Amino acid sequence: MTGKNLISIPRVQSSAPNKNTIEWEIPGKVSVGFMLVDRAGYFVFMKIRVEKKHWWNRSWKTCTTKSHDPAKAVINALDILETHGFYIDHNTIHFGEKIGDPQLF
Repeated sequence: MTGKNLISIPRVQSSAPNKNTIEWEIPGKVSVGFMLVDRAGYFVFMKIRVEKKHWWNRSWKTCTTKSHDPAKAVINALDILETHGFYIDHNTIHFGEKIGDPQLF
């Protein structure tokens, strides 16, 4: 997205029942979740509000990225988010943290 400032997505507390995700959200605009799926790798799930061009288009776009390397999964997700005007502040990601650890939030 050229010519515009990117909007930082703040980190929020995990809404998963067993707190096994790291999440960022701007309610009504964008939602991002990061998780490890056993034997499948790291996944980043994104739900981004988009402008509808026609009445039959959806107002939300959903995307996923996957990799066995957590940094690569997040970097691929950042590329998608940036095309829609958003970014995740690198200071909110701690790759050594235990997913779901309430001490780090």
